[in-house]
Amino acid sequence: MSRYALAKKTGVDASWLRRFEKGRSGIRVETLILLAKGLEIPSGTIIAAMEEALENPERWLEEHKEASAS
Repeated sequence: MSRYALAKKTGVDASWLRRFEKGRSGIRVETLILLAKGLEIPSGTIIAAMEEALENPERWLEEHKEASAS
């Protein structure tokens, strides 16, 4: 799903989503829940990904650069 489609589906600002994806903005619990509902996944899935990224940011970035390049 594109950032713009997710923004439209959840009512979250697309420019905020871009900043959040780049690590330039924090997230409120309410927003996390909105995004999870929009993506039709459990909120815990997002939290687990955030925890993984914080524990080993270099590895997480490398893995996701490869995934986004495909």
